[in-house]
Amino acid sequence: MVKLVQICASQNDLFGLGDDGVVYQYNFKTHQWLELGHAPDEQGASPGGDKPTASGQPRSRSAAPPARGGAAQP
Repeated sequence: MVKLVQICASQNDLFGLGDDGVVYQYNFKTHQWLELGHAPDEQGASPGGDKPTASGQPRSRSAAPPARGGAAQP
């Protein structure tokens, strides 16, 4: 049995992070935890993390969001 180290709840959903690094969702109809996904591998990349987005560009997790305010920055 996996020990949940963190949980997150909303009005309709319940999620848990297992000590094995896997995310689980609770199914209220069957009263069971369902495995949703795995933790990142040892290099820090999550499974499928290099897949392109809908625009065809790879996702960037380390880039800062674009500046707001309309002023151009050098």
